[in-house]
Amino acid sequence: MTKDKTLKIVYIIFAIIAITLLFVNDNGVIKYFSLKTEIKELNEKIESTKFQIEKLNSEIDSLENSDVKIEQVARDRYRMKYEDEIPVRINKQ
Repeated sequence: MTKDKTLKIVYIIFAIIAITLLFVNDNGVIKYFSLKTEIKELNEKIESTKFQIEKLNSEIDSLENSDVKIEQVARDRYRMKYEDEIPVRINKQ
């Protein structure tokens, strides 16, 4: 065998080992892409949670400062009414 063929074989073996380590290793390319996908999903979840927090904070603020909102919640959730009101129930069929 000539020196050139020996070098080619050594380079090929080295390349095969390097590629194998990249894909099979615990810190390899496959793990990298799965972690990158997981990071993307977690960032989307964080953004969704931030939106929910903002929505709840605005609802808390309106409940603390708005008498109309407090009255609406009292009527809807707790079925409260004024003393002179007569409740009317509508049956939907």
